[in-house]
Amino acid sequence: MRITARGPAPGAVALVTVLLVAVTGCSSGGDEGDSESPLLRGLGALAEDKSVKQVTYLDAAEVRKVSKGDAKRFSFVSQPGGALLNSYQAAPWGRHLKVTQIDTAVDTVEAGHWKGSFDAKAITGSLKSSGYTRSDGDGGDVWTDSGKSGVAFQVSEDEISYSAKDSDPLSAVNPEKGSSLADNKEYRRAAECLGDVYRADFNRTTSPNPVPLAALGQRATSGGENTEVLCFVVKDDGTAERLAAELRSVVSAEAPRFDGTKVTVEKGDRPFVRAVVPDTASQRPGRLIATDIELWMTVADL
Repeated sequence: MRITARGPAPGAVALVTVLLVAVTGCSSGGDEGDSESPLLRGLGALAEDKSVKQVTYLDAAEVRKVSKGDAKRFSFVSQPGGALLNSYQAAPWGRHLKVTQIDTAVDTVEAGHWKGSFDAKAITGSLKSSGYTRSDGDGGDVWTDSGKSGVAFQVSEDEISYSAKDSDPLSAVNPEKGSSLADNKEYRRAAECLGDVYRADFNRTTSPNPVPLAALGQRATSGGENTEVLCFVVKDDGTAERLAAELRSVVSAEAPRFDGTKVTVEKGDRPFVRAVVPDTASQRPGRLIATDIELWMTVADL
């Protein structure tokens, strides 16, 4: 079965488009899905919100380490997913914040949480001169600019949170206990599927889609070897088997593009299908949503 021969289905194109936007703009269980997982800790900074369709986690410090000597190869997946860093407008923090100061980031289209080393005094000074006003909030001062961008910030020497929500500023990055994305069963299952990744791009769909959550993870032990892990959390075991069969069919039909890909199924509550795609050395990390999109498009055949 060659999906490309018959043309992409609208639902699959929408899924790929959404993920391209996210990339260009990572409690209980095993080692890969417990409360110590860096990915789940990152997701724990965001409140659960069913209206949020895309989430990006990035261990930027790890990317800088593995991409030394070949930063261009990792350029597609090395930037946090937040729109603030991809804006054509002047940044409200002036020149006092650089992407290289961010060590980890978790972002949606309109909210995010960054950890790193920041000049909080200089950043808040720039916010003030840009018209932002300070007020008290949970976890520290909140800087808001309701008259212009509508973005609210919370800044310290090692953390920056932001949200563009009009009401209850920063509630998106101050989840109540038990209500973060790390507490969401589908995200937890996806994190278990992805394992130890330096980047994870999540895309949520709505019912009646049989794949409520899809995620693409990036793993690398060195700049010359990057593995992509594609995970689909599905509604039932039957859907998992059908999707796995579609994935294997694409791997065979598109040879040698996906040679070496291993497709597995994990059944049970919220089953998932995992496709581990080895590096080609000729493609940049992120190729499964940048160029080689056929595996993503299998969801259109369910």
